[in-house]
Amino acid sequence: MTAMTNSLGLLSTLTTKQANMLDALKEYPWMMTGSGKPPAVSNVRMPSDIISLEGWGALWRGLRSGLVRDSIFCGIFFSSWQFLHQAMLNWKAVGMDPVPRHDNEVGPLSPIAVTLAAGVSGSFAAAASHGFDTTRSRSQCTVLPKYVSMERKFLKWSKPGKRFERLTGIHPADRNLLLNGIWLRVARCGLASSVIVGSYFFTISHLVSN
Repeated sequence: MTAMTNSLGLLSTLTTKQANMLDALKEYPWMMTGSGKPPAVSNVRMPSDIISLEGWGALWRGLRSGLVRDSIFCGIFFSSWQFLHQAMLNWKAVGMDPVPRHDNEVGPLSPIAVTLAAGVSGSFAAAASHGFDTTRSRSQCTVLPKYVSMERKFLKWSKPGKRFERLTGIHPADRNLLLNGIWLRVARCGLASSVIVGSYFFTISHLVSN
């Protein structure tokens, strides 16, 4: 009861729509005593559960690390794919007489070669951005009640970690976990990139033939 009273006194200065703060705190005993545990992620299933327990801000959790991940992935994927595409064109142009002055004079590349190049590029991009994907997934799997967030804002807690970690959303406790599962994601992204590009060429070839 003492811990509950102290927590109530700490949060009483905050602006809130909760009419009875004491009853609300009783629903989240792990915040005050540390003896309990927040609900598991599997128990927070519906969007209404997330909003009720963690607030609207939880819907955008992991946004920064997700943006960094997608920026790195797209940049490396398209640049490496273009590099491999140009390398295959140059290789195909070797020995041609006369020497082609433009890429369109070389002729189209094999769909299989382009598909494999897309798979390799997807694997490279996945390996480079995997750490931020892990960070985003772990942040989304953390249940943080909104009353804890209010307390942290009230106490003006500074985010842990170095400046780069704070900007990209990496938690210092996850430093040794950033590369977990990297080979699975590399294989998955490489296969997915090959399937998408191969399906595109397959569809285009059938549309043109018809």
